[in-house]
Parts: sequence; C-alpha cells; structure tokens
Amino acid sequence: MSWLGYPQVLLAWWCPLAAVGLWHALRRLSARLPARERFVLAVGLAVTPLLATAVPYMPHSPLRDALPWRAPMAWGISNGVTDIDGQHVLQALGAQLMLAASVVPLVSIAVSFVAGAVQVARTGRTVALLAPRQCGDVWIVQGEGQAERSLASTVGLVRPRIILGSAVAESSDASAIIEHERAHARAHHPLWIFLATCALRSWWWIPGRKAVLAEVRLTAELWADQNAREADGAAAVAKALCAQIDAKARSARPGLSATGAGGVGAVGTVSAGFLDPGIELAHRARALAAPPRVMPAWQAWSVRIATGALVGAVSILL
Repeated sequence: MSWLGYPQVLLAWWCPLAAVGLWHALRRLSARLPARERFVLAVGLAVTPLLATAVPYMPHSPLRDALPWRAPMAWGISNGVTDIDGQHVLQALGAQLMLAASVVPLVSIAVSFVAGAVQVARTGRTVALLAPRQCGDVWIVQGEGQAERSLASTVGLVRPRIILGSAVAESSDASAIIEHERAHARAHHPLWIFLATCALRSWWWIPGRKAVLAEVRLTAELWADQNAREADGAAAVAKALCAQIDAKARSARPGLSATGAGGVGAVGTVSAGFLDPGIELAHRARALAAPPRVMPAWQAWSVRIATGALVGAVSILL
C-alpha cells in the first residue's frame, strides 16, 4: 500500500480531502465568527490544494529530509508502482492509476480556469453591450427593459465595477444597495470567488467541496450586508433586499451573471448583486435580524493569521 504515499496521490486525493475535511471539521466553530473571518477561512481552504501543487521541489533544501514525501509528480511517474503483490496485471493497473492521478488533476485545473475565464469574458461582453455610463464610482445602465432597470451587480476581477440599472439608482434603496456593492468591490470579492470556484471545481472527485463554495459565496454576501448595515442600518438593507427579490421575480432572463462577483458563477440572469446563486436568503435575513457579530481587531487578525498558518501547513506538508 506504499502507493498511497506517492506524490501524485497526495496532491490528487489526500491534500484536497484534508482541506475540505478541515473546513467541515471547523464548520461549527467558524459559524460563530464574523462574516469577514468566515470568508477568509473558506477561501483559504478552498485554494489550499491549488497552492500545494505549486510548492516547488527543492532536493537540497534543509526541509527535504524533514519532508521526504514532498517529491514532485515526476518522481512518482518515473518510479512507478512495483510492490503490488508481484502480479503483473495489478502492476499494470496500478501504473495506469498513478498516471491518471498525475494527469487528471493538472488537466482539471487547466480546464477549470479556462472555463472560469470564459465566463468572466462573457459577463464582460454582456456589460459592454449594456453600454453603462459612469457616475462617480458607479456605472448606470439606461434601458427600457425591466431586467436592465433592476440590475445591481459588481463585475470585474482586477478592477471591479458597480453596475446599477437606472431604476435602482433612482430608488429609495439606492444607498443601501450601493454600499453593499462597494463592499464587494473594496474587498475584491469577484477575484476571490473566482479563484475559490475554479480551485474547488478542479477537485470534482472530492466530496463536500460544494459546501465550501457555498460558504464562500454566502459569507461574501453577509460581509457586504454588514457594511451596508453599518452605513444605512439593518432595516434599510432588509428593505433593499426585499425590493431586489421582487424585481428578480419579475425580470429574470438569460444574460448577466447575478453573482455580484464578475461572472464567476455560470451566466445566469440580469438581477441584483444581492441574489448570488446558491445563497440561502434565510441566512441573510437572520443575520440582519440579529445583533452584528464583531470582534476586536487583535482577535480578527489572530483568526486571519491562524488561517494563513493552517493553509500554509497543509499546502507544504501534503
């Protein structure tokens, strides 16, 4: 059973399984944290297997003797499997499985990121066709259709832009909606959700990964809700959320992604950035009804540093 420790098996199975398993193990504890720290933890563990594949192989490093299993995939391929009961058929099958464990993860990563880039490009093209005009840090879409008029989203990875329909920009809920979208833009949620989505999609054979992605999306929305709540109050955010839900029900049609994250989800509907696909609105409603979760700055930074240390340890050790 020594093949279980081959580098490609560690990177293709044990590392993503450990990352996803860690998130599930910490789920009850992380649920008590503020949205920002929950988001950092979920994104960190989501990209951990991707980081692990990028750890360089340095044979002459002092850590080489301490981490003898940290060999590259090429080592596992060249050595092959030679200890499966001495049976040639099983040896051949094992060699094929090792080859699959080497090739499939790398191909999956490439395909996942290409698919994500295509989705982002399609979203960008859709936004360009809407011909928004800039008004400060917000871009306004003038359109006759109800879908365009009710649009509210943040698009773009490196330079996020807030896109609002004309009706949204002129509504009484505009302030809360804009603050929500500004929170997405300031924190670069589109970029982080893009990376987490592509990374998790790469490990499609690992169970439980979809729950991690759902947590990333949910906590991004809760984080943005909290920022809007601090600026305009919980009642204003709840009122804006209800208005956008009604608008979505009336105007959904194929077009711009409703993720509020630059098209990282599949192209969906022209709708509110509030309505990220897969988000359970009940969670957001309960968060708005409850007192806000806050932590002293030193505790928040402690959580973030601990998350970074955990991600680094899993990436290097597996």
